[in-house]
Amino acid sequence: MSLPLPSIQLHAGSAESLKSLSDYDGTIVVFTDKSAIKSVMPSAAAFIEKDQEFGSEVQVLVESQVPGGRVILAPTGSLDGDFDDSRRFTDIAQKAVKRALAAGIRSPVFYFADPPTSSPGAWTFNGEDDYSRFVEVTLLGALAGTFDPINVREHHERTKKEYKTLSSIGVVLPQGFKGDEKQLIKSVEAIEAGRRVAKDIGSPDPERMSPINVTKYVEEVAFKGVDNIKLSVIEDIETIKKEYPLAHAVTRASLAVPRHHPRIVLLEYRSSDQSQVKENLFFVGKGVTYDTGGADIKCSGHMRDMSRDKGGAAAVAGFLKTVSMLAPKHVNITAGLSLVRNSVGPDSYVSDEVLYSRNGTRVLVGNTDAEGRMVMTDLLCQFKERALAEEKNKAPSFLFTVATLTGHALRAYGGYGITLDNGFARHNRISKRLYDAGHVLADPFEISTLRREDIDCVQPGSASEDVVQANDKASTLTDRGHQYPAGFMLIASGLEKYGLANKEKRLGYTHLDIAGSFETMSSIGWSLPTVVASPIPALTGAFLL
Repeated sequence: MSLPLPSIQLHAGSAESLKSLSDYDGTIVVFTDKSAIKSVMPSAAAFIEKDQEFGSEVQVLVESQVPGGRVILAPTGSLDGDFDDSRRFTDIAQKAVKRALAAGIRSPVFYFADPPTSSPGAWTFNGEDDYSRFVEVTLLGALAGTFDPINVREHHERTKKEYKTLSSIGVVLPQGFKGDEKQLIKSVEAIEAGRRVAKDIGSPDPERMSPINVTKYVEEVAFKGVDNIKLSVIEDIETIKKEYPLAHAVTRASLAVPRHHPRIVLLEYRSSDQSQVKENLFFVGKGVTYDTGGADIKCSGHMRDMSRDKGGAAAVAGFLKTVSMLAPKHVNITAGLSLVRNSVGPDSYVSDEVLYSRNGTRVLVGNTDAEGRMVMTDLLCQFKERALAEEKNKAPSFLFTVATLTGHALRAYGGYGITLDNGFARHNRISKRLYDAGHVLADPFEISTLRREDIDCVQPGSASEDVVQANDKASTLTDRGHQYPAGFMLIASGLEKYGLANKEKRLGYTHLDIAGSFETMSSIGWSLPTVVASPIPALTGAFLL
């Protein structure tokens, strides 16, 4: 079951014109300096004088002069500190909308009492102002506050309970706003639609979103009636064994349970004007719908939250939803979702096995809990083959793996997504583009690096193998634990032959480890964290807008 987006309306005007917007049943005032509230609510002067804490948190006040007769105060906090960024807007918008829903508001209008004019932070490589997209990120924060994933919506439907969400959102644009209003709404709606797909796939339990059920959702909900995305599904086990042998090894123990059988989902978008294409992009998403660790089983409670190990596939599917709505002419985009369950059982793949990858590379298995790189490698190889076959297309090709891959990513960078390039991708500023776009769209990334050590550590130690998949330790206990898996995938897919040293054909490769950013770093009580669907905003800003 899909959930329509609230309608978005933009209005030009001032505090005076705000009074005429009678279609809204509440007003959310976003501000940094509490004295700015007085432009909308003159009575705030008395509150400020009598209460030093007034305006320091989200609160609801009655004010007859604004739409709906009630004001929700939404303080951003500092915007000019050394470490402030656009998340100030998305965070407060989400909190304010949740409070609005609790107050019974269904159609709020946002008003920026003192909008940012510029920022001194200089975070971005391209020099873009930190708050250049504060309107977009405010709307994205508001939309995040109105949404629950499909399992929650299905529960409401089953129990016949009202699902409370917003019907519309208004924004009074600051005076002098120079952006393209139609494009702003289109971009926000496309990003949010993509995030909703990612949350619908990424959030539910491993039975509701098994490989088969993820595939059904992609076919019947996410891309039903979408004409500009070509969708195909591979479900035959023998075909998967032949074409994607490493993924098949991971899923072997699940084959005894038909409802856990694997799926490979392929999605393709082609520009309507091939003469305008500047880049060919290929995305591989890790879709491990549950990760027991396999024969190297997760213990001491580490199996908890492993229903979220499908986050890479969820994000890639969501990004293609965004692509379908924006329909950019300057890119072709191909994506693959490798959907498997890493179960444990009599037919589990085990450490010390030597497996042949699609590329013909002999892979020595070191740890069955390092399954993410296994399920992505053969798709990465397939997309390498596709990119090489398209020699007539002069546009360069860039390949990506997207995965909730390592605990080391959490230890190294906490709740931030990580991006790291091979030489050709680095030459084309792929990670820097992601960093810049993520920064201004409140989806921040950290740039990591692929070094020679990440290639050296997976080199064969005997004539029995060509590459070593992993050691016997957790990534958190391994030097460069989030980097070296990319080195493995380069070698096992054969992609390492098409770096800067290849003078005839070069392919870019960027690995995104979103273990820290796909969901929140904390949860309420003993519950699971909330899926936020990074990196869809960053990918959109970097490659589509």
